[in-house]
Amino acid sequence: MIEPDIDQFTLVLQPTDMFDFDEWREWVANNLINAFLVQSRMLKLFDDFGDSDVKLPEGYTVGYAFINAPFYLCIAYHEAFSKMGVIVKFSAYAWHEYQKRYEEEFNEPIHLHSFFKLIDSDEYEFRLSRIDMCCDFFNENIDIAKLKRSIEEGRTELRYGKY
Repeated sequence: MIEPDIDQFTLVLQPTDMFDFDEWREWVANNLINAFLVQSRMLKLFDDFGDSDVKLPEGYTVGYAFINAPFYLCIAYHEAFSKMGVIVKFSAYAWHEYQKRYEEEFNEPIHLHSFFKLIDSDEYEFRLSRIDMCCDFFNENIDIAKLKRSIEEGRTELRYGKY
């Protein structure tokens, strides 16, 4: 069985309304975060949202997370560079835990496309800035050592992108 899945993904939220420079750090960034939390229903699924206790994504200065969570889910922004927007970074474990809890709470599954519909808001625009896919092979009788040697000796090649 071959099971493709999402390893991690990152969203960037940008405000839809104009604002002055100081307003970004005073209230705009946090307003976007609150709107996202409401739209995604995260506060209903997880406890203890607060100042981040995990490493912030590179280049971001203010961050929030679910405290003592066993996964990496960080929401952050740079207080001086509003063009960076608000970043929402999900690890694979965070995404799977969100999916599991969402289905338990609302009795319906959620996938990335339905998540995007769920978080749609007049407060912000969002874009997917990164998505890493994975593909797990179960009971396929693949000899990892042979595959590794085949790649090293040039008999098998890995490709990335459009071919």
